[in-house]
Amino acid sequence: MTTLQAITTVYSYYLPEVRALISDLTCEYPHDVFLRSIEPGLDDWHQPVIDRLIAAHQHDVPHLADLAYRYPTAGSEEGIREYLTWLQSQGVEQIYMWQGDYEGYRETARTRCIATVEVEYERDPATLPPGHWFLSNPSARNGMIVPAERVRAIAEAGHQIFYDLSYLGTTTPHVFDVSHPNIAVVAVSFSKPYGLFYYRVGFTLCRQAIPALYANKWFKNVYGLLIAAKILDELDLTALALKYKAIQADIVAGINQSFDLELMPSDAFLLAARPADASLTPERQSLLQRFQRGDWYRLCLTPYFAAYE
Repeated sequence: MTTLQAITTVYSYYLPEVRALISDLTCEYPHDVFLRSIEPGLDDWHQPVIDRLIAAHQHDVPHLADLAYRYPTAGSEEGIREYLTWLQSQGVEQIYMWQGDYEGYRETARTRCIATVEVEYERDPATLPPGHWFLSNPSARNGMIVPAERVRAIAEAGHQIFYDLSYLGTTTPHVFDVSHPNIAVVAVSFSKPYGLFYYRVGFTLCRQAIPALYANKWFKNVYGLLIAAKILDELDLTALALKYKAIQADIVAGINQSFDLELMPSDAFLLAARPADASLTPERQSLLQRFQRGDWYRLCLTPYFAAYE
């Protein structure tokens, strides 16, 4: 039997289109930008990049501009850490997340002595005392888009939401509604859609200030922001996602032909998934066991994208 090459951890695929942009950027390294650090200074240099981000996503995240406090961060992870640190300082003792969602919420909360309540996806959020809810969309559970009404139900139940859009840019066109006032924080990362995991490029936008992120106006990755600006200026983000969605469909079809796993291409192109039910043979269940997250199996396809290239 052919070896299943999928991996359990979501490592982003370093897109060749992005590699080409970075090569162009480094052919004539932008030393002139860094020479401005004293005069006129780079304290506000990130702001026009964030403006470009908001403009680029005006159709799929139309209310992103409503969040007035905007920080450049090292991917989404720094925003998660510092928001949890702020919650700790406010006396918050627990957070909510869905079973199988991004484990970084739980593990980071643990280091702040904050407990995590992992909630069944089908549970009515109104049955839980209002608190702080961390969720990703598309969901790290399975790479599928969480319907807007599910997110709104959490907000309407009085929960403050950390809305993690780390997979933004990896799907066919879809509108993510962040207009509800209980969506407190939105995190955007360039790791998963563009393969910039080790470049640490991201943004955290909030309805109120996160004090620990204020210093990021000085301590920020200017080179990463240069890459982000080049991506936003020069790539057709919708066409890019559609290209990799088509490749994803071919990859998943090939896996199913080899292993008869009845996988579905996730909404996020890096992933494939299927419900963790009893319809599989014991042999197939054994093959998928390591990919289980809550009531789903989720497979990262990055090795297949690299081989496809």
